[in-house]
Amino acid sequence: MLRILAPATRRELAAVPVASADLVAKTIANAVAAQPAWAARRTGERAEILRRAAARIEEESANWSPLLAEESGKILAQAQFEVKLAAAITRGNAERLLSLGGTPLPTEALESTADDIAWVRRAPLGVVAAILPFNFPAELFAEKAAAALAMGNAVIIKPPEQDPLTVIAMREAFVSAGVPQEVLAILPGGRQTGAALCTDPRIAAVSLTGSTRAGIEVASVPLLRKLHLELGGNDAAVICHDADLELAAGELVFGRTLMNGQACASNKRIIVHRSIVAELVERLSTLLAAMQVGDPLDSMSAIGPLISSEAARRVASQVARAIEQGAKLVWGSASPRDAFFSPCILADVPRPADVAKDDEIFGPVLTCIPFDDEEEGISIANQSSFGLSGCVFSRDWSRALKLSERLACGGAVVNGTGNYRPPFVPFGGVKQSGLGREGLGYTLEEMSQPRYTVLRRIRKSGGVAGVS
Repeated sequence: MLRILAPATRRELAAVPVASADLVAKTIANAVAAQPAWAARRTGERAEILRRAAARIEEESANWSPLLAEESGKILAQAQFEVKLAAAITRGNAERLLSLGGTPLPTEALESTADDIAWVRRAPLGVVAAILPFNFPAELFAEKAAAALAMGNAVIIKPPEQDPLTVIAMREAFVSAGVPQEVLAILPGGRQTGAALCTDPRIAAVSLTGSTRAGIEVASVPLLRKLHLELGGNDAAVICHDADLELAAGELVFGRTLMNGQACASNKRIIVHRSIVAELVERLSTLLAAMQVGDPLDSMSAIGPLISSEAARRVASQVARAIEQGAKLVWGSASPRDAFFSPCILADVPRPADVAKDDEIFGPVLTCIPFDDEEEGISIANQSSFGLSGCVFSRDWSRALKLSERLACGGAVVNGTGNYRPPFVPFGGVKQSGLGREGLGYTLEEMSQPRYTVLRRIRKSGGVAGVS
């Protein structure tokens, strides 16, 4: 059994059975059998079911938001936003599905095919395994499941073992809206459950949001199937000498403290011109000092606990290692209290330090790395093996735009946090940050494949097409 504990209080919220290897195999078999009938339904019917599921999520938002906050540790306002976003993503996929159609192919361009008519459309993959992370489980359940179902796939969800309860409830909402049980299944458990699911040859595609290590393990399975991997990030925020520091400080604190610092796309490396380091640190300190750390259900709390006390200890260890490598702790404390880790600021971080490259800190630690000129700043930003998102701050929009285009990442923001993921962007990374993109329309493509159909010689004059 998985004992689901509230990170803030250690209160047991539920005990969830772990899926056995036999249950994993049986669930996959049921999904394989049920998927063709689901794919055969009219797109309008599938879209209507998704609309009903979105409505049910909205109806249950008042109940599910506190549950999500308590089991994940994110503050209530963020949990409320996430549940509403899950409903919007589900509805958005229904609307996008209705606009999909076949695309004609230019058969008349060649003499040998001039009498043909051909088109291409998106076809389902089969059974999709969706592996969810603990930090945004409701949003990413909707992101993956709604798109996969829209395209006619069956979906098997492996929810996060730390906080699966909201995902389990949302899955029931989809089933009550009309999705067959076998077409949308859920398998709670840890790494063994995920491994049993992802190594089964009947799985046509894996969509995983998680660590780079987990992504590499999935990619190493000797099977040819589609992979979508949204992995780690040690994202750079480049703060130029002429930046609006009031704006920059507010955006950096917001981006770095979202989900208590446990967001893949947060600005973990603040690469700041040496001439303004002191002023930026002062502004960051002032903003952080005003943020209350506490119970996520308390409306006064701005930052809640990390997902576990182990996670908090790991962040403390990373901060200690950074200090050993030359960084200076200039604000806050690096001492965890159970699962709570209060924000802190590291300054004068040397370029060779681990945190300046690939040591991704999953907690509210603001790491300031100085640079002397723009070339050095971009070089530091791009020295990481990760490349999820990034941002640049400068009052000179031309300079900021040019620098943002040189960042080796999946997306960049000018004068705003790189922790930017509205549904319309093609979210995803480069290098060790993953494969593929998510977002309205983009996830539909990830969850489907192009398939062409040809009517041979149908334009040929006289007789039945194809018969001389």
